[in-house]
Amino acid sequence: MKTILNKGNKQEIRALFAFDSSNSEKEVLFKFNLWGRYFFPAYYKSKDAPFHKDIDSNNYKVYIGEKKYFVNIIFRGGAKTTRTKLFIAFTIANDIEHKRKYFKNLTKDIANAKQNVTDIYNMLVKISSYYPEIFQKTDFKKEERMDSFTTFTGIKMRAGTVGTDQRGQIQEDARPDFIWFDDFETRKTLRSPVETKAIWDNMEEARTGLSKDGGAVYTCNYQNEGMFTNY
Repeated sequence: MKTILNKGNKQEIRALFAFDSSNSEKEVLFKFNLWGRYFFPAYYKSKDAPFHKDIDSNNYKVYIGEKKYFVNIIFRGGAKTTRTKLFIAFTIANDIEHKRKYFKNLTKDIANAKQNVTDIYNMLVKISSYYPEIFQKTDFKKEERMDSFTTFTGIKMRAGTVGTDQRGQIQEDARPDFIWFDDFETRKTLRSPVETKAIWDNMEEARTGLSKDGGAVYTCNYQNEGMFTNY
């Protein structure tokens, strides 16, 4: 393995990271962590915390359909968003069977969702010499913006906001099969039961708009400053 990573050609290197339904969770997550460190070492400046294994495992379980939902509540700086972005980019690039075909990222502030999707887009562009098929050019027009893109391999990813009514959005050509809710509440919204209820309703519309075998990941910060004292 070290020989391939150090001296192998691009096809041999990407073959190390490829996976399908025949691979076990242990194998896929080993490939994921190796892939992340090989292509994006800047994200691994600190040693992994024990709970990072739980994040990876639950993201994987939602991805393959073993779990329907994963609520990932961790203190700020716990790398929950970074590891989720890396995991999504990893699956888009390396899942031979393309288990998930429509990712959607929904946040309170649309700028955050756009940034998440842009980051994943840039990750895929960075490794495009190893995975040229992801953004392979065709004669047909396809969506390719940093905050909303569709790959040549048929995978779509879009940014959105939990502040928007989701009912019209499930009437598209396909239903999302992997929704990532990130930073969907703020200290300000938590002080307003009305606004929190509106966010909850929109998130429920998005959740119920998932494809039949779809799943959702929720990432948010742990807060302990008496946020419920106004209720």
